[in-house]
Amino acid sequence: MTGALDTARKAALTAGETGYRTPAEPAAGLRPVHLVDGPLGLVSPTFDERETSLLLPSGIALGATWDPDVVRAVAATEGSEARRRGFDAVYAPNLNLARTGLSGRTFEMLSEDPLLAGVLGAAFVEGLQGQGVAAVPKHLVCNDTETERQRMSADVDDTALREVYLRPFEHAVRAGAWALMAAYNRLNGTPCAAHAELLAIVKEEWGFDGLVVSDYFALHETLGPALAGLDLEMPGPAIHFGVRLAEAVERGEVPRERLDDAVTRLLRLAGRVGALEGSSRQVTAPAMPPEHARQVLTDAAVASFVLCRNDGVLPLEPGVRLAVMGPNADRPCYQGATFGRIRPEGGATTPLDALRKRFPGAVTHERGVDSVPAATLGAFDVSTPDGRPGVLLEHFRGGDLVLSEMRGDSAFIWFGEVPGAGPTTEPGVLRLTAVFRPEVGGRWTFGAGGSGAAVLAVDGVVLASRPAPAPDDVMGQVARAETTGAGIELRAGEPVTVVAEMTSAGSRVQALTVSCTPPPEPGALARARQAAAAAADAVVLVVGDELETSRESRDLATSALPEAQQELIREVGRVNPRTVVVLNAGRPVDAPWAGDVGAVLQGWFGGQGFGDALARVLAGDDEPGGRMPVTVPLRDEDRSTHGETLDADLRRDYRAAEPTGYRHLARTGTRARFAFGSGFGYTTFRFGPARLDGDLVRLDVTNTGQRRGREVVQVYVRAPGEVDARLAGFAGVWLEPGETAGVVVALGERVWQRWCGGGWVVPPGGHEVLVGRSAEEIRQTLTREW
Repeated sequence: MTGALDTARKAALTAGETGYRTPAEPAAGLRPVHLVDGPLGLVSPTFDERETSLLLPSGIALGATWDPDVVRAVAATEGSEARRRGFDAVYAPNLNLARTGLSGRTFEMLSEDPLLAGVLGAAFVEGLQGQGVAAVPKHLVCNDTETERQRMSADVDDTALREVYLRPFEHAVRAGAWALMAAYNRLNGTPCAAHAELLAIVKEEWGFDGLVVSDYFALHETLGPALAGLDLEMPGPAIHFGVRLAEAVERGEVPRERLDDAVTRLLRLAGRVGALEGSSRQVTAPAMPPEHARQVLTDAAVASFVLCRNDGVLPLEPGVRLAVMGPNADRPCYQGATFGRIRPEGGATTPLDALRKRFPGAVTHERGVDSVPAATLGAFDVSTPDGRPGVLLEHFRGGDLVLSEMRGDSAFIWFGEVPGAGPTTEPGVLRLTAVFRPEVGGRWTFGAGGSGAAVLAVDGVVLASRPAPAPDDVMGQVARAETTGAGIELRAGEPVTVVAEMTSAGSRVQALTVSCTPPPEPGALARARQAAAAAADAVVLVVGDELETSRESRDLATSALPEAQQELIREVGRVNPRTVVVLNAGRPVDAPWAGDVGAVLQGWFGGQGFGDALARVLAGDDEPGGRMPVTVPLRDEDRSTHGETLDADLRRDYRAAEPTGYRHLARTGTRARFAFGSGFGYTTFRFGPARLDGDLVRLDVTNTGQRRGREVVQVYVRAPGEVDARLAGFAGVWLEPGETAGVVVALGERVWQRWCGGGWVVPPGGHEVLVGRSAEEIRQTLTREW
């Protein structure tokens, strides 16, 4: 298939044409392959807020379902949408592990545990590719933190690498993934995109026949990645592959067979997605009708909710007088701040609105905190100078206006090209102008930043300026969307003109963000305390993250909520013990206040169905069937990764912290606040005697309560000589009141094996098989001799 192409034309296929498609090659019958970012939904290839998509529950929410069927259905929904819109590959799922709980992208990750992440990641691959759309699991490997991600080295021993960090990717490959994305970071000193031993494991040992893609702008040379086995440089146009790769082949520095392999893998992917002449999409499952999509996402959000504590408050009784509070009740957070930001198709119902609908006439509302989170300027009452809703965006090249458009947002990113204005590599000026009408009087704060030097003015007065980022940090700067701002006193209803200018010398990526923060609302805590004490039978307190909390290219310093939110929880819980705290956060949250309230419900970033799902669960219409995919320790210091930093050479020593998460707590005899795998529903269960049947664990489970509910049977294995046990398998079961069903948990071969001396071996002796409800609630212990 590649024989008709000379070296230059073959090499041209090893890099993207743009940020979201590969080149066509008529001689090979190849049309462009269209790629799109998509861990939480299909991202606009041009990052245009006018292009909306279904917003999925985040990775950690899907991890909390402990249900491959739910994950598969969500992925099929995304795959169906991608297929309708003409996309061929989706950069998802994120199979890195939440080993610290503090990564800026924890919300994208499925779990801290490799088996749970692997099983659910494989289900995601199956659901997406069942629609004939390639899954591209990422980021291979150990991109588990964001600090200095493009330069840091994850120093990992072979045992942890094989048993922990590669295991989710191995599951994805075994499930038939058609592509993989290599990580930015180094692994033991070598960039992952140029790591020959790493890619040999994937391609040779695992037999992966798909395409290995670089993360965007991850390459810094030609020979290392090419010789290691990287197949496609993204984004395009080519920098280190393409022409440079062709020249390296002609000089004999890269074997022609390596180039042919890369092109063959691209053509194989193209054939699978119908991008090759004579091929059609390999669709193996029925499409998800658009009219069913929102229901699938809402059901998935319901399945992700984890009830961590319930002192008889939930489900809420009919006719209850409800006080809905917290900064996230009317302004929930659905996602973190990454390149993968989604504008939800059809919008999303807030928790407050959903609860008002479910409990009509019985809901009062107080935010409870003085501060109001920052948002992009376009989220407020703004118009263009001629009165149209939105902001005016003007592009200048050489002093000439080349593009003028009305936009609905004020956070913009362009890779390679600004549609209608030309390449981002050309110098120019970007000007945003908006007439802003403050809803309330007070000190408003405006900020601006981007890929060039930014200046922000209000009514002609310069408020702030920010220099251009260093050339080698443009991607990080863009990802973090950092702004510099200042406050100004405004009168309610009196318009002012906001102008932000960004001057760019030209770069592969351009960006501009203009933000706005409303003035604080004094006395919010006192009003909330009074409403909780005087006017409510129960309180639903929705707290958690803002968009800025979890960011690409930056990690968190602590797992705690902001102090104002903690004070709100303590004060409201003190005056009304029937307080339900709903955590709208994409990460494990420190919860020293958990014993001060009646119930704690993990709501995660539940996607666009979050609000409706929350109302259903609180009212008892549905069961909170999720289990914790991560550990919440009693304090951050209990984590083995606490205090872990980069050394002077930007190396992070994973070896010093292994094992992490629930396995570390088991080794140190430390209890968790919310254990890995824990969670309650609205009924109770009894486990019958368990027995081993080869690689199967069998037992009967009985619903001993008064409601239908879901139990998740978890099996952990401890090999001879080990102190901690590892998740080995799980199975969920739905039962009616009084119903008994047989549950079977299958244990794969890796459960018994350990990496030792360069190979997989089964330690001889008795392996303890622990059956229970969580890593800390073990009901029975069996033994298997090897």
